[in-house]
Amino acid sequence: MATRTLLFFALLLAPAAGRAAASATEEMLLERIDQLEQRIDDLEANQPKRRVPSESLDWTRRVRLGGSANVGYFGGQRNSNFDPDSFDIWDARLFVDADLGQGIGLGERTIVRNVGFSFEWDLVRIGNLQNQVGDLYVDLQGLFEQDAANAQVGRFQIPVGEAYHLYGHGTANKPFVSNPVGGPWWWDEGIRLYGSGPEGRFGYVSSISDGETPFNADSDEGKQLTLKLFVKPWPWLYLSASGLRSGEIGSDSTPANGALWLGESWARAFGSGSGVPNFQDGAAIADGPNQIEETWLAAGDAILDFRDRARLWLAYGRYAIDSRSGTTYDRVLHYWIAELLLRGAWASDLLRPFYVGVRANALGTYDGDEGYLLDVRRSGSLGYNMESLTEYSAVLGWELSHYLRLRAEYTRSQIDLVRGVTSDLRAAARDADFFAIELGASF
Repeated sequence: MATRTLLFFALLLAPAAGRAAASATEEMLLERIDQLEQRIDDLEANQPKRRVPSESLDWTRRVRLGGSANVGYFGGQRNSNFDPDSFDIWDARLFVDADLGQGIGLGERTIVRNVGFSFEWDLVRIGNLQNQVGDLYVDLQGLFEQDAANAQVGRFQIPVGEAYHLYGHGTANKPFVSNPVGGPWWWDEGIRLYGSGPEGRFGYVSSISDGETPFNADSDEGKQLTLKLFVKPWPWLYLSASGLRSGEIGSDSTPANGALWLGESWARAFGSGSGVPNFQDGAAIADGPNQIEETWLAAGDAILDFRDRARLWLAYGRYAIDSRSGTTYDRVLHYWIAELLLRGAWASDLLRPFYVGVRANALGTYDGDEGYLLDVRRSGSLGYNMESLTEYSAVLGWELSHYLRLRAEYTRSQIDLVRGVTSDLRAAARDADFFAIELGASF
């Protein structure tokens, strides 16, 4: 034993005069060491062995589980989406991300460098039980060993603009409680291609998908095409330009529901899903046809991020919806976003966990004669008579830990309607401000 050997050499080096006196002590120590070593051997022999199957170890290395939940107290004026005041679960979702393998190929030829899988369970959103699929795709990275050639096949966020990063995995870290008005997002089924240059200084994201909001729905052969180009010339500046075109949406029996959402609005058969009378050019008109011939989006975003000091996000987009029957029901929607965050670390290291933010954003036709349903939650009160929806928000955030964030927000909401609507409709568009105190958790 190592202990016996060390003791033996120590005794050899001891002075000769002390060896005789230490002999008795040596024998006692050696006997005691033997007893202790035997005791250790007995304990180790009787200790139950915990053996984890190699398959289980491999599974835990390859799969990551995650999730987020946002809960709090929400309230607002009589015509807000938060009336009456209540405690709500505002958002909840679960994620599964897995590594499915590396170096997949044929012979010595690598076809896919890495293969992954991503799944999102959209449980609750904007306070409503959803219980639906969010992301669900296979991620093929490094096609033919090219860093700029990657593909996601399945269901994914439509890659235009920058607002879609605030949903899904991004929900846990978004600075405001509410989502930006008009910011493009939503999921669709198809293929998304992406890639970037060295250090992510430039790149692209493009996709082809079904082009309709419902899950696994494609009522027509028309597909939705997107392309986003981005550049990061300096560490603090990010710029992107996006374009989208969808083909025919809807059918004779199925009202159109385009895949791209602008906040809580999307391209729909005019008048569908609402019992509120439609007004145009100062007079009531009938609902439009079920089919939409095509839609177009052009958008640009600029993000200036100065790390511990401030972050500024500016965005604008133009979305054209062309009806199949002439121009009566054609609409052009504009959205814009201006969001500024000031981080506490800029003032003091003690304030590092805190931030304040302000945001102005809007969506509308900006045409007093032509309205649209700019928020699906107002389909039963305002219908397709909204000229514009503008919100001004202020937020105070406290990052309690890496996994917890507390936010308090107040939003001033302004809704303008088209000419000719009734006084009851105008009254329903007033007093729409709201507030929220929310605690967000993620893992």
